[in-house]
Amino acid sequence: MTLFFAALFLCAALYPFYVVHKHTLGHHEPVVRTPGEWGVDYEEISYETDDGVLLKGWWIPSKGSRAVLLLHGKGGSRNGYHSGIFDLAHWYRKNGWSVMLADMRAHGESGGKRVTFGLKEHEDMLGWLKHMDASMAYSWRVHGFSMGAVTALMMDEKEPGRFESVIADAPWIDFEKLAKQELWKRASLPPLFYGYIKWIAKNFFGQDFDFVDNRQRCKKLCGRNILYIFEAKDTLLGNLHKNILRRLCPVAKTVWFEETGHVEAFKAHPARYTQALEGVSESE
Repeated sequence: MTLFFAALFLCAALYPFYVVHKHTLGHHEPVVRTPGEWGVDYEEISYETDDGVLLKGWWIPSKGSRAVLLLHGKGGSRNGYHSGIFDLAHWYRKNGWSVMLADMRAHGESGGKRVTFGLKEHEDMLGWLKHMDASMAYSWRVHGFSMGAVTALMMDEKEPGRFESVIADAPWIDFEKLAKQELWKRASLPPLFYGYIKWIAKNFFGQDFDFVDNRQRCKKLCGRNILYIFEAKDTLLGNLHKNILRRLCPVAKTVWFEETGHVEAFKAHPARYTQALEGVSESE
């Protein structure tokens, strides 16, 4: 009996390590579609991060000074099968924007093993932009989906005034609530395990759950030129995160898409989606 309880305790102690390991792994996949199918010139670009991860992407130049950095979410890539980010890049290019499409660390064709939910990703992208546009010749927008949206908010916080606008499609606001929800749904771990999971993630996997929470960040960024996009049928965020944002920043600009799932608004309603993007530009 003693051995049974010892084994049970050991499983309870070690299983959360497996959960953190599994859910911080990235998603590598070959990039099949390229901007060449649009009939435009583009450049294969790469950047080595401060910790030695090689990132890959595209630079698709256009006339004028407007440029947009597009960031996919966790499990995505610059081909954007779920969010439609690749086709969105085409829309931006047709409308006169230079476009930078990147595979974030541990995704697509970029190197790296683990995601950090924006912690390292925002530093990667700020470093890459400084390398790409050292003379600050472009007026930049950052447009991200899910984890990419959170990364965009972190970038705007880190370098205030660097970006003329931010589009945050389906960002989490309260990371603790999200993590507790997903621990139960994906790993059958009750909320009381959150503190232990958080400790494991920080001490063994290089994560920082406090930093990637957006409650104080959204309050700090309140009043900046940020458009938040939420989807009514989003089973990951639901209405909760939109409502939390409203409490933190009552003047936040938001667009709400009915009958649409997580980061699927552009694919489901491209005309309304791009109209909202044009509205941000017009209000600048």
